Amino acid sequence: MNATLNKPPIEKSARGQFVSNDSSGRTISILLVDDNKKNLDALESILTSPELRLVRAQTADEALLWLVHNEFACIVLDVQMPGMSGFELARMIKTRKRSQHIPIIFITAYLLDEKDALQGYTAGAVDYLTKPVNPQILKSKVGVFVDLFRTTRALAGANAALQIEISQRKKAEDALRDSNNKLELRVQDRVRELKKAHDDLLAASNAKDNFLATLSHELRTPLSPVLLVASENAENSKLPAKVRSDFEMILKNVELEAKLIDDLLDLTRIARGKISLEKQAVDAHDVLRDAVATVQEEISKKKIALSLKLNAPQCTVHADAVRLQQVFWNVIRNAVKFTPARGSIVIETEQRGDKWQFKITDTGVGMSQSEMSRLFTAFSQPEENKFGGLGLGLAISQKLIELHAGQIRAFSAGRDRGSTFTIEMPLMSAIRNNGHAREATVATASFRTTTSSSGLRILLVEDHEPTRSALAQLLTSRDYKVTAAATLAEARMFASVENFNLLISDIGLPDGTGYELMNELKKRGAVRGIALTGYGMAEDIARSREAGFITHLTKPIRAQSLEAALSEAMKTVRARV
Repeated sequence: MNATLNKPPIEKSARGQFVSNDSSGRTISILLVDDNKKNLDALESILTSPELRLVRAQTADEALLWLVHNEFACIVLDVQMPGMSGFELARMIKTRKRSQHIPIIFITAYLLDEKDALQGYTAGAVDYLTKPVNPQILKSKVGVFVDLFRTTRALAGANAALQIEISQRKKAEDALRDSNNKLELRVQDRVRELKKAHDDLLAASNAKDNFLATLSHELRTPLSPVLLVASENAENSKLPAKVRSDFEMILKNVELEAKLIDDLLDLTRIARGKISLEKQAVDAHDVLRDAVATVQEEISKKKIALSLKLNAPQCTVHADAVRLQQVFWNVIRNAVKFTPARGSIVIETEQRGDKWQFKITDTGVGMSQSEMSRLFTAFSQPEENKFGGLGLGLAISQKLIELHAGQIRAFSAGRDRGSTFTIEMPLMSAIRNNGHAREATVATASFRTTTSSSGLRILLVEDHEPTRSALAQLLTSRDYKVTAAATLAEARMFASVENFNLLISDIGLPDGTGYELMNELKKRGAVRGIALTGYGMAEDIARSREAGFITHLTKPIRAQSLEAALSEAMKTVRARV
């Protein structure tokens, strides 16, 4: 590459004009690589969109230079290129840290045999398209990566904002402590400044709560229709295996984004004492089995030998089952993630006096002393971070276990010598003896059970059109009679002329809330409700229950999760069809 290429080249826009590199961040870039100008023109005409910046490259050197100076949502790459083939270019792209995460879609004029396909996927391809390219398929696949890029960028910005706020909070606390020391001799003045600081902190706390709720809603809402459609079609046996595989890939990536959102919000709630636990008598072995089941597919793919030894004779603990499974899932998935293919993992439980102990040992990459010292610190990463993630799972797990009066420990003999994690919690019998246990109560409903969804009337209220359409299609395909509304006013109008068996409603609507609608419909008859919303904090769930919703689903959700909620709701719906 000669010295004249030190600056990024100028690319041709979809309108035939030339524009320089745009670093404003308002558009999303796609890199089109093909030695044939006509092929580039064709790709550009298919993908033209106001929100996209299409960058053209006719050589491998030109493409690599663009990648040095720019961020791309995906790369559309021709396989047959002079000098350096598309496979060779892809391998070079994947060796660079800045560009190794960019999805690559190969374009080829030839039908591929298994050997060529394997070579492409090994080089880093996520998909193949054969010339002539089907415009709709290309736009659809590129659209998925554009959405994921946009969501990831938004999450990174939110994370940066949270870090700045944490730093500012610390500075404020330091300044307040210094002020207290200086004003010790002036008692009256000290009390009056402390009051102002308290008011400011309270306002900041309220503002942060509102910010977190809005952030959660805004990040989750666009993921909801994607997850619904992907989870529905990933298990649709009528679709070709390749299409189901594509939906499974989309499903996993959307669920990863949702998990990152959950982790960031959980960390903030725990740090501010805003997390609440619903403790009751729980069989820890049952929770553990459920956690193992959620990672069984990953274990099978890596052909890891898993040994489960549930030796503890007593295993009833006083815990929040959902949060306890979250801890087990984090620790087990961590072991699977860092254990190489065909390695082994041993999970065993023991009773140690009045304690229940869980221990997991793997043959994975192990840890250095330095890594162990910061293992439970938020945003901590391995020294050689080849596995991705934000480093939040173990930090959250430690806080959750401490809220259960337990503790979590980790040990490793060094790099490449595996790791061991142990969790200890007091048994239920020990807690009863101390008089601290609180038994759970179960409410029963007086409605009679229905056995079929056929003809049951559902009022669906959702202002986000893609989510509303996906939900309506999913419900209709299951023989429900669906009436869809985008606002509270529309929902009230429909409810005034028709009786519904079930309400599925978003909470934040343009002209009101789902709480209001649920309260109104309850007064008219035995309608049941499912809240489906991007607001997922403890106070949001409590308000849903107070309003009369029997289930609170936090976006984004799988189709299977909605089915489970529908099944539970239908058990208590008074049939009026």
